Amino acid sequence: MKIALVSLQFEETATGGGGVHVKNICEQFLKEGHNVTLISIHTEKTLNNVQLVDWDVPFSIQSRGNLIVVRFLIDKNISQPYVGEKNVELNRIERFAKAAIKWIKNENYEFDVINLHGHHILPGLMAKELKSEKTKVVSTIHALESTFISQKGESLGSFNATQEVLAKLRRWEGMSRFADFIIVNSPTVHDDFQEILKGQNVDVEKFTGKIKLISSGCNENFRMSDEEIKQKLSQVPEKINLVTFCRIDPSKGIEYSINGAKAAARLCSCKLCLFIVGIPASDEYLKSLYSELEEMPENLEIKFKLFNAISPPKEKKKILDNKHIYILPTLKEPFGMSIIEASARGNLIISTDSTGPKYMTLGENDEHFDWGITTDYGVLAKITEDHHTNLANNIGKAIVWTIDNWQRCAQSVLAFNKKIKQKWTWEGIGKQYLALFQRR
Repeated sequence: MKIALVSLQFEETATGGGGVHVKNICEQFLKEGHNVTLISIHTEKTLNNVQLVDWDVPFSIQSRGNLIVVRFLIDKNISQPYVGEKNVELNRIERFAKAAIKWIKNENYEFDVINLHGHHILPGLMAKELKSEKTKVVSTIHALESTFISQKGESLGSFNATQEVLAKLRRWEGMSRFADFIIVNSPTVHDDFQEILKGQNVDVEKFTGKIKLISSGCNENFRMSDEEIKQKLSQVPEKINLVTFCRIDPSKGIEYSINGAKAAARLCSCKLCLFIVGIPASDEYLKSLYSELEEMPENLEIKFKLFNAISPPKEKKKILDNKHIYILPTLKEPFGMSIIEASARGNLIISTDSTGPKYMTLGENDEHFDWGITTDYGVLAKITEDHHTNLANNIGKAIVWTIDNWQRCAQSVLAFNKKIKQKWTWEGIGKQYLALFQRR
């Protein structure tokens, strides 16, 4: 098949899980012998030694065997695709989408499948504009940003959620219905998407059969063996290394990880060290996180390790292999690929009880506490309606419970890794995509 993948995030322009997802399914398609054209955006990181084609919007083409990478120069001097205030970001994405649509149409739809990846404009607006009898269009929705709102109406994302912005996002998100298939990464995103359609007076029943669940994962060779994990977690270490490894962005709630570690240190006598690792969204957010480092308990250290690009597998292993507990403090998480990678490298899992991690970890033997839920696969800390007051303390109690139940939690890692092997490997996910692409 000739497959077009459209994503702002690919290799140097990747900033989070969406970019990891696109890179890995691209590799799976190439392994299976398909021809892939990857359509993305230029940033400062991708412009070295490229020759731009003089067109309505300048673009470059790079051929790598069965892979062709096309990148459009939308804005000069941007460090990543989402830089700037929300309206500036959305304007940039819309201009990229229009350039990509025109280029694909100029190529006379020379693809069997066009797979659109993103949150709103790419899987939505582009699906509407590219709908054709000639080519199958598949939209992969990695998150629905218009749903990043608390019950109190507060924004859980990294932007000011005005009614004007939310209305734009919902309109674009709803346009994903024009695709031949819509891929979502969790049951909650499936339900949220249907609610968005209902809000636009769309007959949801007409689209139910088009919505398919395909999540993210990790490669088989990324997972530690059970024996290695048993050895790593055989006893409580003298110093327990905690880690939050994700995009360092307000939507990820990194401050709750920091304050949760502080709460845990006050509740126990263990020596703790929390590592905050990832790509920072802004200097302003980093500054706010550094301000959280005041009044530190004596038995806690907090260290930052910052990157400017997505870490390759070898680097991820180095980051995760000497850690013991992974903390995902996100207030709104559609799936949770980072907890798959952390567990695969033998880390005990603590997450908020956001929808994605709940889908991944809840089971038959869940136990409920005032601070959270313990499961067969990890521990969930309750966000609660008043997360500003309660979440850090709940994460702290989850950390202490995990330490006090070390061997039980070590067994949870082994159980979760078995589940990962069954449901969330890139090999299996690639096959699910290809089976969908080939459906009539």
